[in-house]
Amino acid sequence: MKEPLIKFKHACLGYGGNPVLTGVDFEIQPQSFVGILGHNGSGKTTLLKTLLGLIPCMKGQFTSHGANLGLPRYGYVPQKERLDPIYPLSAHDVVAMGTYRKLEFFPRLRGKDGRGLIEHCLAACGASHLGQKAYSDLSGGQKQRVLIARALATEPEILALDEPLAGIDITTQKALLKLLKQFKEQRHLTILMVSHRIQAEKGLFTHIVWCDEGQVVMGPVDEMLSHGRLSEIFKAEL
Repeated sequence: MKEPLIKFKHACLGYGGNPVLTGVDFEIQPQSFVGILGHNGSGKTTLLKTLLGLIPCMKGQFTSHGANLGLPRYGYVPQKERLDPIYPLSAHDVVAMGTYRKLEFFPRLRGKDGRGLIEHCLAACGASHLGQKAYSDLSGGQKQRVLIARALATEPEILALDEPLAGIDITTQKALLKLLKQFKEQRHLTILMVSHRIQAEKGLFTHIVWCDEGQVVMGPVDEMLSHGRLSEIFKAEL
């Protein structure tokens, strides 16, 4: 087995002095497709923010490393509603935000190299024709393609998506899931996807992380879906 990209050991996650998830123990191996599932308010976002380094681990151990033993490069796809539509940004501008890794709002594009990377990422997501359109005018599915292209522009090892299928029609959901499967297989990405259901995604996940009542359980998909308690929880979704 390869060295895990991400490892939690006896970890406590939360904000300030208020724990949200306790006793967190799991590992994520390279090239996994992990579904982070649970009801609203179960701690999925807290777990994702800890993984991304946005909030510290309160107690216990949290380690992560990339291919060169430094911190892994993350490509983050937020919920599409999180990007304020009042900003007059084109789809090209939104993807360009991903080319600047120090997280300042405006990217410092690297001349032709920067433009080439943006165009390549748009093309990879089937969104080349959207480049000059206003982001605020795009459909839900088109916005998600642009946000995924922005995440790819960071040249990530780990692609983290927060509810990427929310508010999108079934046809577009299937197209986006097919796209993610291609990225995992062709780019050898590790993918983490936050969701509150598994009906569309369960065939792609290699593992499931289930957050519930302050606890976290992780295992292979087959094991998790055959487990008595989780089968009952997921019954309406299967």
